[in-house]
Amino acid sequence: MKLFKLPDLGEGLPDAVIRQWHVAEGDRVAADETLVTVETAKALVDVPSPWSGTLEKRFAAEGDTVQVGQPLVGFAEAETAEEPDSDSGTVVGKIDQTGQVLAREQIPAHAPRRLATPSVRALARRLGVNLTQMRPAGERFTAEEVRAAAALGSPAENREKSPAATMSPARRAMALAMSRARDAVMPMTLCDQVDISSWWGSEPPTLRLIRAIQRACEAEPSMNALYEDGVLKPAATINIGLAVDSPRGLFVPVLKNVASRLDSELLQQVEDFKVQARDQGIAQRDLQGATILLSNFGGMAGRYATPVVMPPLVAIVGAGRVFEGVVAEDHKPVVRPLLPLSISADHRAVTGGELARFLKILMQALSSSGSN
Repeated sequence: MKLFKLPDLGEGLPDAVIRQWHVAEGDRVAADETLVTVETAKALVDVPSPWSGTLEKRFAAEGDTVQVGQPLVGFAEAETAEEPDSDSGTVVGKIDQTGQVLAREQIPAHAPRRLATPSVRALARRLGVNLTQMRPAGERFTAEEVRAAAALGSPAENREKSPAATMSPARRAMALAMSRARDAVMPMTLCDQVDISSWWGSEPPTLRLIRAIQRACEAEPSMNALYEDGVLKPAATINIGLAVDSPRGLFVPVLKNVASRLDSELLQQVEDFKVQARDQGIAQRDLQGATILLSNFGGMAGRYATPVVMPPLVAIVGAGRVFEGVVAEDHKPVVRPLLPLSISADHRAVTGGELARFLKILMQALSSSGSN
């Protein structure tokens, strides 16, 4: 049997969940034909066949989690037609092919691994995390995984199922990303509120926020940047990552190069992202390339927040729930719709002055009667 292992699907993701098989055992498969659809931490990915041949075995059922590098399918060796070019660039990242032939009884069972260094085990004991009820993403548990489990609440000894074992890939990725952000970023947050009576009720709030962020980034490019290896790198285009909540977890699809896009295009893409996040997941290409984030949490509840900056990005804009508040107009109190804003930035790369100037431009754009 010739094995095809789960390839690296990009960004160093350690595993994927089998969502839908497109072939059955015994089927004749063509090279580049889709074998299976898997869900990674953020996206649904179709995995194509690297060879033509007869599929002899599927090593996982729908709903199973498969580690990168573990066998995915096995082909009948005598019938497998190998492609002349061994570089399978048909999915994101490197596809790790193997020509290893194993008899059916030689294929090892993949028993759960509980490896961890002494320092990680000590950290788990200190935080009250039970490693025996968790599964590491790779060969060994990492300190980040232990901290993420502690933040979520360590499973009790007498629980039949570990919460970590039932978390979706998106929620698992969120936990690890939040742990990395906490350890890497020096956050600072500024809050204010802006009178939006000039357009409230007549224009889509999300579009106004997108255009206001665009103007603020153009005026203060240090906020539309990546901070990597101690170097701040302003981005050439404004790509807004839009936080989208769904029952499956948090997705952050990217509205790319918003300055060159029509309002109608942006609105349609926002709606498409919402549907995809709810129903089938978002393509990986749409989850990459953000240069600044927007969390419009006010659509549900809450006025102010401390949005979490996700490295290597340096800024995130949070928009709260619009409320009617009293403001002064010609020295008289009047009631106006007010939009609360909370902006967090990484103080390692952004100064307080840059953050304040960004917020000022953002508020000016949101208070004006036109979006451009």
